[in-house]
Amino acid sequence: MSQQDYVGGMKSLRESHTEATIDALLSAGRHQFGARGYDAVSLEEIGAEARVTTGAIYHHFKGKKGLFLGVAEAVERDLLAVAATIKDRDPWARTQKAFCRLIEACAAPDVQQIVFLDAPRVIGPEAWREVEMKYAFGGMSSVLAQLVETGVLHPYATELVAPVLLAVLAEASRAVSAKLELIEEASHLMLRVLEALRKA
Repeated sequence: MSQQDYVGGMKSLRESHTEATIDALLSAGRHQFGARGYDAVSLEEIGAEARVTTGAIYHHFKGKKGLFLGVAEAVERDLLAVAATIKDRDPWARTQKAFCRLIEACAAPDVQQIVFLDAPRVIGPEAWREVEMKYAFGGMSSVLAQLVETGVLHPYATELVAPVLLAVLAEASRAVSAKLELIEEASHLMLRVLEALRKA
């Protein structure tokens, strides 16, 4: 093995270790923040669950708030992934199924705590809005634009429709989180709202 191969291998090992540490911190952070809320969790508790020192948290995330932001963004990515798992050749049917699936996903206690309760307060409404524009609003706007282009939806401005639909999704999921038996009604309501935007 040449020195270059050896150094390259060592670099790969370091990168793998870094990725594993970050993943462990995000997993532990989601578990702790999601179960108990931002204010009740200490970095020592997260570090202990992730089996790393608090120094590693500061190294990778600059502190508790930075780790929380990383966790919240990871949750947003997971929600986008949930919507992307829907497979249907009909874009309208795919959109309907995705919304129903998202109500259930957003009703999960850790999502409610991290995304809907803590994130706007901890990160700040403006900064959190930027995150949502990247993930939730961005994904929603892309779907709506496609449906408008294909003539499925009325050509309302996406910057108007996207936040309205996300607000309905958020409130529906909050209700389901508090009372699971509302899932069927919440899904029906979401579909009725979507249908109102559809061209006859």
